[in-house]
Amino acid sequence: MLRLQERLPLLLSVSFVSAIVVIALWRLPAWPDPMRWLALAFVGAYLLWLGREARVAVGEIGKGQTALDRGTLELYAFGRAATVLCALALAPAQDRVTAQALLGFALFIAAVLWRLHAIRELGRFYSHRVRLAGDHQIVDTGPYRFMRHPAYTGMIFAHLGLVLFFFSWPAAALLGLLFVPAVVLRILVEERVLMATLDGYAEFSRGRPRLLPLVW
Repeated sequence: MLRLQERLPLLLSVSFVSAIVVIALWRLPAWPDPMRWLALAFVGAYLLWLGREARVAVGEIGKGQTALDRGTLELYAFGRAATVLCALALAPAQDRVTAQALLGFALFIAAVLWRLHAIRELGRFYSHRVRLAGDHQIVDTGPYRFMRHPAYTGMIFAHLGLVLFFFSWPAAALLGLLFVPAVVLRILVEERVLMATLDGYAEFSRGRPRLLPLVW
């Protein structure tokens, strides 16, 4: 069972990529130009992002220690996949480039770059599972100067951008009622572990919002 849990992030990533490709090839060729090419570029950028983070999923194999995660990885992954696949499958074909589409694409790119910057600052302490390395340290550089969980901020806003681009009300509902709550739950589980086991985390948390200044 543990071996399966170790491989689960990679298996989920491969399944997610496959589903995105299938739905994109099914829906997007029917979109008129130029939105078809912009939509294909968006999907391509999303897949490149998944590929960039797939190295972390591979690194999960052999690490063990899945109990601290409390199943939040699975819920988080399900919420993400449901939101993205619903957006791709249900978005009506658009015959012109709209301000909403451009805003969504720009927000997606900015949020992904923010997230990758946060992951790079964490370095070897970043993991898809909630776990602590034996020599775990608090990172307070880069975006961690301003918030506790900038990588999750990037994740949420990247998918907000995707839903704005491939908009449908069911996708928006999944984003707000499933994916964002899954991220919030994961943060609460992660912070409980950090508060209990990592010296100085309570001090680090004071004065820093979790995701967004003046919001949470």
